[in-house]
Amino acid sequence: MRKFDLEAFEKHKKDNNTYCRYITKNTNGDTIEIFLTEHKDSYQQTIIYLNTPIKQRFMYHKKTLTLIKEIESFYDCIIGFQREYDDEQELIKEINNDEPYKFSWQDLVNKMKNEYQIDLMDEKEQIKNNTQVTFLSRNSQTMKYSISMPCEFTPHGVIEEKFEIDAITGNTIYHIGNKRNKHSDLL
Repeated sequence: MRKFDLEAFEKHKKDNNTYCRYITKNTNGDTIEIFLTEHKDSYQQTIIYLNTPIKQRFMYHKKTLTLIKEIESFYDCIIGFQREYDDEQELIKEINNDEPYKFSWQDLVNKMKNEYQIDLMDEKEQIKNNTQVTFLSRNSQTMKYSISMPCEFTPHGVIEEKFEIDAITGNTIYHIGNKRNKHSDLL
């Protein structure tokens, strides 16, 4: 089972800081950024897959360094399974955060790429094409995805491009704002 890497934390933190960050490769060869944080009773490890909006978070018991909780996120959406463990590393709670959404976050990625030419998974491509996502969330009460991106050019006072997508059907509820222009297109 997973254990907190106290050796890496001590190696990378500076002075008496309660946090550190470093970049490494995982066992799949992906470049990842690791944030390690010390709390009063626990440690937290956040793994960011570079150039993507995917993050994994792991909470560990401070004395035993054993895993207490794990979650994964896509922008501001908690995705996949949220799991909690007892002191013996036995699973005590599991929540499927994707279950209520018939139109999955992966479906949303495909829709935005195919219909709006916005690649939600590639942050470098977003920067290159001025399609940086500043906010993406989903709401289980209204069953909607909300996406916001700043606009470069705002002839009618629209400062953001916004989307609302139905999380059951995948239909666009509304889309406000113009397609952003590249810097060179404005000259």
